[in-house]
Amino acid sequence: MEKRMFKLTLFSAIIAVSIVYLHGFWAARDPYDPFARKNNSEIGSLITDSAVELLQSASEAFQFMNEIEVVEPNGLISGAALHQVDLAIAKVEDALKIFNEVIAFGSQVGSDEGRIGKLKAFNYERYTRENGLSQETMSLVAAYLGKGNVLGFYQCHTGNLKKLLHILNMIKKDLSDGKLSENKVLGSLLQQYNSTMMFGNYASLVFYRL
Repeated sequence: MEKRMFKLTLFSAIIAVSIVYLHGFWAARDPYDPFARKNNSEIGSLITDSAVELLQSASEAFQFMNEIEVVEPNGLISGAALHQVDLAIAKVEDALKIFNEVIAFGSQVGSDEGRIGKLKAFNYERYTRENGLSQETMSLVAAYLGKGNVLGFYQCHTGNLKKLLHILNMIKKDLSDGKLSENKVLGSLLQQYNSTMMFGNYASLVFYRL
């Protein structure tokens, strides 16, 4: 029963993450305007590259989760599982490295005060209610964007990536020791991917509406 419930949780999380993230990916046509116009293209390209790395990491992590769900109780293929976790780690590391470049760029260039003003004036609560979004997640986004603190938002995103790395490295250590992490650790990995992607997705939806 426990394993079946875990499978259901896994399946639901995969669907939720995929829908939420892809929605944000296609909706985010203009997420870089708060920075000086001449830098938009370069910063935008970096953000897109980081998002691709994160999505690829999630794909590797989900393959790992599927691997451990279908294996026999005492027949974990630790080599294959460890390889998938290593790939997931590498992709998150790449996403984090790229986003640190975004923050460095953003710290050096000026902001478009007109767009910053629109971020501050945006009605986050009403938009959340009208579109059936998570109030909890949008509140986290609004805490930064509602104050015009785009760099703070980006720094929070890098913090989420670091949390992902921490959990993945915990799982890697367990696999290297020849054991599988507890369900609560595996579940926290799915939750962290979900929350990280939703955080970015909701911000992209806001930028798209400005």
